[in-house]
Amino acid sequence: MPKIPTFTAQTRITSDVADIKTQYQAPLTGGPIAQLVPAMQKLSDYYVAQQDLTEKIEAKKETFIIKGEADKFLKQEENNFNETNAIQNFTNKWEQLTKQKLSNISNAGVRERIKQNLDLEYGDYVYNIKKQSFKALETESTNTYNTEQNTLAAKYQIYKDNPIIKAQVKTQMLDNATDFVKSMQLSPIDEINKRNAVERDLFLLDLDSVIGTTNAKENFAKMDETFGAARFVKDDELSKALFVTYKEKISKIAVKGDPNSDYDRAIQIANEFETLQRANGKKVLTGKLQSDWSDFKQNLLSESIAHDEIKTKILQGAEVNEYSVAQKDILQKTFYNSNFPDLSGQRSVTLAKESGFEYDQRFNQFLTANPNASKLEKKLYSKELTTLLIDKYRDADIAKITTFDLQKNKFNIVREKQEIATLIQEYNTDPTQDNKLKTLAKLNGYKDKNGNPDVNGFLKEYQKVIQARQKE
Repeated sequence: MPKIPTFTAQTRITSDVADIKTQYQAPLTGGPIAQLVPAMQKLSDYYVAQQDLTEKIEAKKETFIIKGEADKFLKQEENNFNETNAIQNFTNKWEQLTKQKLSNISNAGVRERIKQNLDLEYGDYVYNIKKQSFKALETESTNTYNTEQNTLAAKYQIYKDNPIIKAQVKTQMLDNATDFVKSMQLSPIDEINKRNAVERDLFLLDLDSVIGTTNAKENFAKMDETFGAARFVKDDELSKALFVTYKEKISKIAVKGDPNSDYDRAIQIANEFETLQRANGKKVLTGKLQSDWSDFKQNLLSESIAHDEIKTKILQGAEVNEYSVAQKDILQKTFYNSNFPDLSGQRSVTLAKESGFEYDQRFNQFLTANPNASKLEKKLYSKELTTLLIDKYRDADIAKITTFDLQKNKFNIVREKQEIATLIQEYNTDPTQDNKLKTLAKLNGYKDKNGNPDVNGFLKEYQKVIQARQKE
């Protein structure tokens, strides 16, 4: 059998491809190639720095966007005094927002930088939530305390004649003040101030029953001593508080133009305030407040005079208005009355309507043109206007009725001549007295340069009209 030749391998079996080398080698330690190495390294470093800066900028921009949304979440919890609840609400919204935003970032480097930024921001947000929750808690506690104290103060005033209930309410209000100070971790000085404020407020409520009484000065000094008010209310505090109290009380009973106002009583109370003295004999109203009160009282006196004038005008206005309505009623019923067949037709309705409309128009024009006319002048004008319109519209052709015009009105000539003669005689006797001729002159626009009725000018024209009507 033939023998197969064998041999021993000198190297290990490998899958590596043999290197292909050229006979030309470029050393990096010298020559022109070596000069390019620093430049290539700088280029590589610049590229790395550029990528790093780009990722930082993109991460910051996205972080700012997320913070803008998160700031809204923080604002929403601004009044939430429950700290745990506020943090939980914010965290839920924060996690949902950041998860959604990060899912849209494709660059892993940018995404990681954003996560790092947000971790720092979240801590700041939690800190701010705690701060604003505590502030909200303070505000809510204060509001609750004030509401309860105001409710009790109102109860104290309602039961002002029941000393037992008043004592109970006072005790409860003082206990509330102490509890509030402890819950808010305030100082002992704050507790003293809070309790003094309660006693001061109740003292002022009790003083309200003294204001305006017969012996107000004596009763005030007695209450000041009984309450020991010097212990919890300083002179300047009492002066300021009573300044407001007296002013409010006066304002309720002195309203300019209100017929129910009592300015005499208001001035009496204003004078009373100036006499008040504390139990130690020191005047309540001093310094600048005394000067301010003098100004207030002076305005009150001026307002009182104006009020009396307004009240008089209101009363006169009501009287004149009532008289005017009655005159208009007489005018319209002259032409229309459903109880009489001759005065219930369509022509009568039209006459009543048109004459009433002209009456309103003319009377309002007179009031506007003569704002200072006396009550008597207004009544005389109203009555004469009714008479003239009756003359104008009686037996008138509806289609030819015109607005009031001295030359076109129809008159009862006999009645006019007799009445005018009497009025002229009265006017010549004493031109300063009220006379219907003055009203007629104003009615028809005859006035002198000072706005006074020009009776002579009116009579000249009036007599011409009467003479012309006599010839018709």
